[in-house]
Amino acid sequence: MDITQKHIAIAGGSSGIGFAIAALALERGARVTILGRSEAKLADARQRLGGGVATIPMDLGDAASAAAGFQALGAFDYFVSTAADLTYSPLASMPRDAIERMLAGKFWGPVHLVQFGLPQLQPGGSILLFSGLAADRPAPGTAMVSALNAGVEGLVRALAVELAPVRVNAISPGVVDTEGWAFMDEASRSAFFASLASSLPARRIGSPADLADAALFALTNPYLTGEVLHVNGGGSLG
Repeated sequence: MDITQKHIAIAGGSSGIGFAIAALALERGARVTILGRSEAKLADARQRLGGGVATIPMDLGDAASAAAGFQALGAFDYFVSTAADLTYSPLASMPRDAIERMLAGKFWGPVHLVQFGLPQLQPGGSILLFSGLAADRPAPGTAMVSALNAGVEGLVRALAVELAPVRVNAISPGVVDTEGWAFMDEASRSAFFASLASSLPARRIGSPADLADAALFALTNPYLTGEVLHVNGGGSLG
Protein backbone atom coordinates (compact mmCIF):
# COMPACT_ATOMS: atom_id res chain seq x y z
CA MET A 1 0.00 0.00 0.00
CA ASP A 2 1.17 3.50 -0.84
CA ILE A 3 2.00 5.42 2.36
CA THR A 4 3.18 8.61 0.66
CA GLN A 5 2.30 11.52 2.94
CA LYS A 6 0.54 9.24 5.43
CA HIS A 7 1.33 10.35 8.98
CA ILE A 8 2.91 7.61 11.11
CA ALA A 9 3.47 8.27 14.82
CA ILE A 10 5.97 6.01 16.62
CA ALA A 11 6.29 5.83 20.39
CA GLY A 12 9.76 4.51 21.16
CA GLY A 13 11.04 5.49 17.73
CA SER A 14 14.32 7.04 18.83
CA SER A 15 16.15 3.70 18.92
CA GLY A 16 16.01 0.03 18.01
CA ILE A 17 13.01 -1.37 16.17
CA GLY A 18 11.06 1.87 16.40
CA PHE A 19 13.91 3.79 14.77
CA ALA A 20 14.09 1.23 11.94
CA ILE A 21 10.34 1.61 11.35
CA ALA A 22 10.75 5.38 11.19
CA ALA A 23 13.61 5.10 8.69
CA LEU A 24 11.73 2.72 6.41
CA ALA A 25 8.53 4.78 6.56
CA LEU A 26 10.45 7.92 5.59
CA GLU A 27 12.10 6.03 2.74
CA ARG A 28 8.63 5.13 1.46
CA GLY A 29 7.41 8.70 1.56
CA ALA A 30 5.48 8.85 4.82
CA ARG A 31 5.41 11.71 7.28
CA VAL A 32 6.89 10.47 10.56
CA THR A 33 6.66 11.76 14.11
CA ILE A 34 8.70 10.11 16.85
CA LEU A 35 7.44 10.28 20.43
CA GLY A 36 9.68 9.62 23.41
CA ARG A 37 10.62 10.57 26.95
CA SER A 38 14.19 11.72 26.28
CA GLU A 39 14.59 14.97 24.38
CA ALA A 40 18.28 14.17 23.86
CA LYS A 41 17.47 10.82 22.23
CA LEU A 42 14.78 12.45 20.10
CA ALA A 43 17.26 15.06 18.89
CA ASP A 44 19.83 12.38 18.09
CA ALA A 45 17.25 10.33 16.16
CA ARG A 46 16.17 13.41 14.19
CA GLN A 47 19.79 14.08 13.23
CA ARG A 48 20.46 10.45 12.23
CA LEU A 49 17.32 10.40 10.10
CA GLY A 50 18.45 13.47 8.23
CA GLY A 51 16.05 15.94 9.77
CA GLY A 52 13.04 14.66 7.84
CA VAL A 53 11.17 13.62 10.94
CA ALA A 54 9.20 15.49 13.60
CA THR A 55 9.67 14.76 17.30
CA ILE A 56 7.45 15.32 20.34
CA PRO A 57 8.58 14.72 23.93
CA MET A 58 5.96 12.43 25.44
CA ASP A 59 5.81 9.66 28.02
CA LEU A 60 3.05 7.40 26.72
CA GLY A 61 2.83 5.66 30.09
CA ASP A 62 2.00 8.89 31.95
CA ALA A 63 -1.58 10.11 31.54
CA ALA A 64 -0.88 13.85 31.65
CA SER A 65 2.12 13.59 29.33
CA ALA A 66 0.20 11.39 26.90
CA ALA A 67 -2.77 13.73 26.79
CA ALA A 68 -0.54 16.73 26.07
CA GLY A 69 1.52 14.79 23.54
CA PHE A 70 -1.47 13.68 21.50
CA GLN A 71 -2.78 17.24 21.50
CA ALA A 72 0.54 18.38 20.04
CA LEU A 73 0.64 15.49 17.57
CA GLY A 74 -2.65 16.27 15.86
CA ALA A 75 -4.14 13.99 13.21
CA PHE A 76 -2.31 10.79 12.31
CA ASP A 77 -2.98 7.74 10.12
CA TYR A 78 -1.00 5.03 11.88
CA PHE A 79 0.33 4.58 15.39
CA VAL A 80 3.10 2.23 16.48
CA SER A 81 4.26 1.65 20.04
CA THR A 82 7.53 -0.16 20.63
CA ALA A 83 7.93 1.62 23.98
CA ALA A 84 8.98 -0.64 26.85
CA ASP A 85 11.20 -0.51 29.91
CA LEU A 86 11.69 -4.18 30.78
CA THR A 87 13.44 -5.82 33.72
CA TYR A 88 14.22 -9.54 33.74
CA SER A 89 14.24 -10.74 37.34
CA PRO A 90 12.30 -13.11 39.63
CA LEU A 91 9.04 -11.42 40.51
CA ALA A 92 9.36 -12.12 44.24
CA SER A 93 12.50 -9.96 44.51
CA MET A 94 11.83 -7.45 41.74
CA PRO A 95 12.03 -3.80 42.89
CA ARG A 96 8.68 -2.02 42.90
CA ASP A 97 9.97 0.81 40.73
CA ALA A 98 10.95 -1.69 38.03
CA ILE A 99 7.45 -3.16 38.12
CA GLU A 100 5.89 0.29 37.82
CA ARG A 101 8.13 1.20 34.86
CA MET A 102 7.12 -1.97 33.03
CA LEU A 103 3.43 -1.38 33.71
CA ALA A 104 3.75 2.20 32.46
CA GLY A 105 5.22 1.25 29.10
CA LYS A 106 3.45 -2.01 28.28
CA PHE A 107 0.08 -1.59 30.03
CA TRP A 108 -0.72 2.07 30.62
CA GLY A 109 0.85 3.14 27.32
CA PRO A 110 -1.73 1.36 25.14
CA VAL A 111 -4.53 2.43 27.49
CA HIS A 112 -3.53 6.08 27.14
CA LEU A 113 -3.18 5.67 23.38
CA VAL A 114 -6.82 4.62 23.13
CA GLN A 115 -8.16 7.14 25.63
CA PHE A 116 -6.25 10.19 24.40
CA GLY A 117 -5.07 9.39 20.87
CA LEU A 118 -8.08 7.74 19.27
CA PRO A 119 -9.87 11.01 18.37
CA GLN A 120 -6.89 11.99 16.19
CA LEU A 121 -6.71 8.67 14.30
CA GLN A 122 -7.89 9.22 10.73
CA PRO A 123 -10.41 6.99 8.88
CA GLY A 124 -8.74 3.88 7.49
CA GLY A 125 -5.96 4.10 10.06
CA SER A 126 -4.55 1.40 12.31
CA ILE A 127 -2.68 0.74 15.53
CA LEU A 128 0.30 -1.57 16.02
CA LEU A 129 1.56 -2.70 19.42
CA PHE A 130 4.54 -4.90 20.28
CA SER A 131 4.39 -7.93 22.57
CA GLY A 132 7.21 -10.50 22.70
CA LEU A 133 8.23 -14.14 22.67
CA ALA A 134 7.99 -14.43 26.47
CA ALA A 135 4.19 -14.39 26.13
CA ASP A 136 4.44 -17.89 24.62
CA ARG A 137 7.69 -19.18 26.08
CA PRO A 138 8.15 -17.91 29.64
CA ALA A 139 11.34 -18.66 31.52
CA PRO A 140 12.53 -18.01 35.06
CA GLY A 141 12.86 -14.27 35.59
CA THR A 142 10.27 -13.36 32.95
CA ALA A 143 7.01 -13.48 34.93
CA MET A 144 6.23 -9.77 34.59
CA VAL A 145 7.45 -9.58 31.00
CA SER A 146 5.44 -12.67 30.05
CA ALA A 147 2.29 -11.37 31.71
CA LEU A 148 2.54 -7.93 30.11
CA ASN A 149 3.24 -9.33 26.64
CA ALA A 150 0.28 -11.69 26.96
CA GLY A 151 -1.82 -8.76 28.15
CA VAL A 152 -0.86 -6.74 25.07
CA GLU A 153 -1.97 -9.60 22.83
CA GLY A 154 -5.30 -9.93 24.64
CA LEU A 155 -5.84 -6.19 24.43
CA VAL A 156 -5.15 -6.23 20.68
CA ARG A 157 -7.82 -8.86 20.06
CA ALA A 158 -10.36 -7.02 22.22
CA LEU A 159 -9.64 -3.62 20.70
CA ALA A 160 -9.91 -4.98 17.17
CA VAL A 161 -13.52 -5.81 18.02
CA GLU A 162 -14.26 -2.80 20.19
CA LEU A 163 -12.74 -0.17 17.90
CA ALA A 164 -13.75 -1.68 14.53
CA PRO A 165 -13.32 -0.64 11.78
CA VAL A 166 -10.05 0.67 13.25
CA ARG A 167 -7.54 -2.13 12.72
CA VAL A 168 -5.43 -3.16 15.71
CA ASN A 169 -2.59 -5.69 15.51
CA ALA A 170 0.56 -6.72 17.34
CA ILE A 171 3.99 -8.00 16.44
CA SER A 172 5.75 -10.46 18.71
CA PRO A 173 9.47 -10.28 17.94
CA GLY A 174 12.13 -12.75 18.91
CA VAL A 175 15.70 -11.74 19.70
CA VAL A 176 16.64 -8.71 17.59
CA ASP A 177 20.10 -7.15 17.37
CA THR A 178 19.40 -3.71 18.84
CA GLU A 179 20.94 -1.35 21.36
CA GLY A 180 18.97 -3.17 24.03
CA TRP A 181 21.74 -5.79 24.20
CA ALA A 182 24.43 -3.22 25.00
CA PHE A 183 24.52 -4.45 28.62
CA MET A 184 26.54 -7.44 27.33
CA ASP A 185 30.13 -7.02 26.18
CA GLU A 186 30.68 -7.53 22.46
CA ALA A 187 32.26 -10.99 22.75
CA SER A 188 29.50 -12.32 25.00
CA ARG A 189 26.82 -10.80 22.81
CA SER A 190 28.30 -12.29 19.63
CA ALA A 191 28.57 -15.73 21.23
CA PHE A 192 24.99 -15.55 22.47
CA PHE A 193 23.66 -14.48 19.07
CA ALA A 194 25.61 -17.22 17.29
CA SER A 195 24.38 -19.90 19.68
CA LEU A 196 20.78 -18.76 19.39
CA ALA A 197 20.94 -18.48 15.60
CA SER A 198 22.09 -22.09 15.30
CA SER A 199 18.98 -23.23 17.20
CA LEU A 200 16.44 -21.26 15.18
CA PRO A 201 14.79 -22.61 12.03
CA ALA A 202 15.73 -19.36 10.27
CA ARG A 203 19.37 -19.90 11.35
CA ARG A 204 19.74 -16.22 12.20
CA ILE A 205 18.59 -13.71 14.75
CA GLY A 206 16.47 -10.74 13.81
CA SER A 207 17.52 -7.33 12.58
CA PRO A 208 15.57 -4.12 13.13
CA ALA A 209 14.97 -4.03 9.37
CA ASP A 210 13.15 -7.38 9.56
CA LEU A 211 10.74 -5.94 12.10
CA ALA A 212 10.31 -2.65 10.26
CA ASP A 213 9.22 -4.47 7.12
CA ALA A 214 6.69 -6.52 9.10
CA ALA A 215 5.44 -3.40 10.89
CA LEU A 216 4.59 -1.53 7.71
CA PHE A 217 2.79 -4.61 6.40
CA ALA A 218 0.73 -4.88 9.59
CA LEU A 219 -0.08 -1.17 9.59
CA THR A 220 -1.24 -0.97 6.01
CA ASN A 221 -2.84 -4.32 5.10
CA PRO A 222 -6.58 -3.54 5.07
CA TYR A 223 -7.62 -7.15 5.75
CA LEU A 224 -5.50 -7.71 8.85
CA THR A 225 -6.85 -6.99 12.32
CA GLY A 226 -6.81 -8.60 15.75
CA GLU A 227 -3.70 -10.60 14.86
CA VAL A 228 -0.33 -11.21 16.47
CA LEU A 229 2.46 -11.62 13.91
CA HIS A 230 5.25 -13.80 15.27
CA VAL A 231 8.40 -12.42 13.65
CA ASN A 232 10.95 -14.50 15.52
CA GLY A 233 12.83 -16.74 13.11
CA GLY A 234 10.77 -19.71 14.27
CA GLY A 235 11.58 -19.14 17.92
CA SER A 236 8.11 -20.16 19.08
CA LEU A 237 8.39 -23.58 17.41
CA GLY A 238 10.97 -25.19 19.67
